[in-house]
Amino acid sequence: MLGPAGRGYGLRVAVCIAAATAVALLLRADHWYWLPATVTFLVKPDLGPLFSRTVNRFAGTLAGVLLFAGAGLVLTGSWWPALVAGAGGALLPFATRHFALQTVAITLMVLSFVYVSGAPQAAGERIADTSIACGIVLVVGHLPQLADPRRRVGQRVTAALRATEQFLRHVLEAAPGQDPTERLALRRAAYRALGEARAAAESAAAELLAARGGRTPDWLTVVTAAERIVDAATACAVRLDHGARRPSTDEAERLCRALSAMADAVEDPRRPGPAAPAPELRPVPDCATLTDVAAELERLRGYAGAA
Repeated sequence: MLGPAGRGYGLRVAVCIAAATAVALLLRADHWYWLPATVTFLVKPDLGPLFSRTVNRFAGTLAGVLLFAGAGLVLTGSWWPALVAGAGGALLPFATRHFALQTVAITLMVLSFVYVSGAPQAAGERIADTSIACGIVLVVGHLPQLADPRRRVGQRVTAALRATEQFLRHVLEAAPGQDPTERLALRRAAYRALGEARAAAESAAAELLAARGGRTPDWLTVVTAAERIVDAATACAVRLDHGARRPSTDEAERLCRALSAMADAVEDPRRPGPAAPAPELRPVPDCATLTDVAAELERLRGYAGAA
């Protein structure tokens, strides 16, 4: 939470909320909280790319307002808002997989509650507030210092590389006949970290105006290469279990040190101080899987250096 990703997200939320609150207080005193509340929900980091979730939020709100207004024209009696709220609640279990549909359901429920509380004009205000909130998020949320994918993606890629290095080191340095429980736990941790890194990289790749200054690292390529290293290390562990020649201490340390150096480069490319010489990567005799690891590490080196 206190790392680069947490600080970057906190700054993004703070600036967006400050801008939304200032605009809301200038526009109206009643329901002013709708605008910053909408902005806060839009910049949540677990709802997919910022641009697509903003578009879905606007489309869902507009559809919800139109449905609510249509229900008010068709239905009669004082009970119709309760019926609309119930319909929105019933829709929620089926709307969780699409943000726009979820927004439709929530909008129907919120407008019903507000209407019953004595604010029948809230539907129009809701469209206006959502439009302004989406505009603020698109403009403020994509400022260069707030939309840098390195803080959000780089941290997860670094964690994935370090988990991969721990698994590879255990495979290469574990004693023969050792209980495989720890190895399996390290492999699961590596794949879990790689899955989180891939999800973050795919989300950043879909961001609008993600990075406008300098070269953007190809995070997906880095993650793919790390996945292949874990696969090759798994194959190597199987071979070693069946009596294949164990790599020498120098060979094992060379590969693990290279992967650790790449994780350092991704974590902080501007790290002060002289850099340690990069370990030489060469094919490992009599082990095709470790040769594959060396090849993927060589491929990774270029992308880690560019990061």
